[in-house]
Amino acid sequence: MPHLLIARTVHEDGLRLLRERSDWTFTCLDDAPDQEFAEHLPQADAVLLRYRSLRREHVQQAPGLRCVSRHGVGYDSVDTAALRERGIALAITPNANASAVAEHAMALLLAVARRITQCHASVAAGQWAQGIGAQPFFELEGKQALVVGAGRIGRAMATRLQGFGMAVHCFDPFLPASAPLPAGCERAEALAPALAEADVVSLHVPATPATLGLVDPLACKRGAILVNTARGGVVDMQRLHTALRTGHLYGAGTDVFDTEPMPAGHPLLAEPALVATPHVASLSDGALRRMAQESVQNVLDFFDGRLQAGAAVDLRAGAA
Repeated sequence: MPHLLIARTVHEDGLRLLRERSDWTFTCLDDAPDQEFAEHLPQADAVLLRYRSLRREHVQQAPGLRCVSRHGVGYDSVDTAALRERGIALAITPNANASAVAEHAMALLLAVARRITQCHASVAAGQWAQGIGAQPFFELEGKQALVVGAGRIGRAMATRLQGFGMAVHCFDPFLPASAPLPAGCERAEALAPALAEADVVSLHVPATPATLGLVDPLACKRGAILVNTARGGVVDMQRLHTALRTGHLYGAGTDVFDTEPMPAGHPLLAEPALVATPHVASLSDGALRRMAQESVQNVLDFFDGRLQAGAAVDLRAGAA
């Protein structure tokens, strides 16, 4: 009877799928320390990862491991080389969080554009509008947006940007030329000129060696807004700080950082034109339910021999 180790508790709808299967057993940890996680690995045929990295030593401690399922879409915290060497499958939940992350990206964009945090602080301090500065707010309608990464989340974001009356361009070097873009979107063939022209840049690419430092905030159009709900390493945080400190950017909204948790007192966090959230874009009620259901279902489907192609990560050398 196969056994699933769930590294951190998930929504009850996902656990219900397991309880309905009499041919499975499972252990659900709740933010357990690394040592406790490691103690359960020898019994695991599959591991479901939520807010938990899987390093080579973990894989070595799980001799029966056949499948790893991510509660989400990113897998930069998983040692894919170790999985590939053992022939262990890796699955993600590609359909679960696109709406949630796109909504959060829009929330960051609007908060920056209308200086919501500064307005709130001014009202709370009894200053009314005196503390928000003389610069007009940033209006979205009629401006140009660049979506970097045209996967499910990027496409969902593009649709929302269009709903605010923006002209949307998409740049994705990994997207086949024949792949269609959302209706009304134009393809940007090169990143540098697209950054220089866009009033809003929203990032939706995975963390890979190819995307490390992909976007230079100082290469963006002066007065633009940069939004990052992808991964912190996609943007050089030091250059982001410079772009905000010098006024090169109107502002930035970020849910991700190159170091997480971000240390208290970091100078970037003192910039008034920055709106920061603690990597929570996917934590909506709907997304948490869908990620739990899909991540559990991926494990069951793998052992039943019917894992969906869109959920399986290609771990062949050079592919991951």
